[in-house]
Amino acid sequence: MGVTHEVKELRTRQINDFMSQFNNLNETDTEIISDGLRNILGGESPGIDFEYGADTLINEDTGDEEIKRGLKKIHIYYTYTDEESDLRVSKISYIVD
Repeated sequence: MGVTHEVKELRTRQINDFMSQFNNLNETDTEIISDGLRNILGGESPGIDFEYGADTLINEDTGDEEIKRGLKKIHIYYTYTDEESDLRVSKISYIVD
């Protein structure tokens, strides 16, 4: 179990270090993230999922509604090999807004 934990921790740290370089995740795209992580993760192409959503804001004074749509989260799916040489999948999520 120790080796699996160390490999997963290393992958997580590598991905977090890469993602922390972006000042605004709203201004990036799948290709930029995928290419950068592929270089860091030794050729693996991680799965990337952009989660969008909408919030409805209501002005208490006027009753006017405003719908804000945008990127909410970015999910990164990556693999690692455990001590039995089984391939495992893990996910890291980043809150954007």
